[in-house]
Amino acid sequence: MQSKFGFLSYEISHIIRQRFNKKAETLGVTHSQWRALAYLSENKNCRQIDLADALEIKPITLARQIDLLEDSGLVQRNQDSEDRRAYRLELLPKALPIMQELWMIADEIEANVLRILAPEERNLLLDMLHKIKGNLS
Repeated sequence: MQSKFGFLSYEISHIIRQRFNKKAETLGVTHSQWRALAYLSENKNCRQIDLADALEIKPITLARQIDLLEDSGLVQRNQDSEDRRAYRLELLPKALPIMQELWMIADEIEANVLRILAPEERNLLLDMLHKIKGNLS
């Protein structure tokens, strides 16, 4: 069967997520939770609903992830001063060293996945993927 781009890109992404989850297992953080932490590290005091939109997941799915991150002491929900129905999310100091370890895991997996490509092929692939993503945004 000839692979179409969408199918192939999904399979590659799935394999990468599996590898990440296996390596990050000892830290108690999944790839999905890492995405939330990474976004929060760049978007301080983000509303929970805005984070769900940014990650393109349902609010209830994010709520469960935030529950786990909050139980782990990595994230704190704070009442939104402008909307009492909303929560703003704060990345706690305990999350920072864990984030560093997660980035190292991600870098290691990326290097392993891309090792079959020459440096110029890697750069070209990343440029093309950014171009495709930009076109979709």
